[in-house]
Amino acid sequence: MNPAKITIFAPGLIGGSVALAATQAFPKTKISICTRRPESVPAIRTMLPQAEIGTSPSLASHADLVLLGSPPSALPELVRSILPFLSPTTLVTDVSSFKESVEKTIAPLLFGHARWIGSHPMAGSEHSGISAARADLFHQAPVILTPTAATSTDTLEQATSFWQALGARVLSMTPQLHDAQIARISHLPHLIATTLVLTAGSDSLPLAGSGYRDTTRIASGPAPLWTEILIGNQPELLASLKTFRTTFDQVTSALENKDASTLSKLLDQATHIRRTLPSP
Repeated sequence: MNPAKITIFAPGLIGGSVALAATQAFPKTKISICTRRPESVPAIRTMLPQAEIGTSPSLASHADLVLLGSPPSALPELVRSILPFLSPTTLVTDVSSFKESVEKTIAPLLFGHARWIGSHPMAGSEHSGISAARADLFHQAPVILTPTAATSTDTLEQATSFWQALGARVLSMTPQLHDAQIARISHLPHLIATTLVLTAGSDSLPLAGSGYRDTTRIASGPAPLWTEILIGNQPELLASLKTFRTTFDQVTSALENKDASTLSKLLDQATHIRRTLPSP
């Protein structure tokens, strides 16, 4: 994909990083940034001096690709506001962390107005806002596309090409499978990290080493965003918690019974799985 114009709405960490990466990947492409907060325009202009920046949904006009960086709860209103400025050839995508409910809400709104496919870059951090954006954020990072039976081959191919141009490793799966797998690999770890921080409390913080820091880093993410994510993927997250509880009970039982053999086997199994983690 070689877009003549890309419009990014709600340029936080992900949207801002897309803008920076796209500026490098597509040097001749016009980049438009739409923020709903006028006071953020100067900071965006400092970071992206060549971009067109404003607060009007009309910035979507003539865009080949529109990226929606808003939280899922804000997407319906945002999409309705840009409908008059889209064309049937416009490719629209998002960056939401859960997909099935977003798909059910957004796809019908865009039907007949633009081409739609869900995206989820697995490339965030514990920081938020455009000030944390980086041009290399997507380098070798997984980006998951969630096509459905209604998604055309051209739409999937062009979305894949776009994210690959930003340096990402692109995977494709259904919205339902995405939510099930992301619950285990992203949402459950965040909930567990939060629980670890609350369990350890503040008194032991002066003793914290790299183990605590690595295990709990994601717990410092923005609470409002993560509240929406965890509730938005509630069914799959609850299923993952049941699996976690079963494993936790096995570990607890082995420890209570001083069953070194079982405990060692569980630790060894975890070590083996962790060592198969693909390199970034």
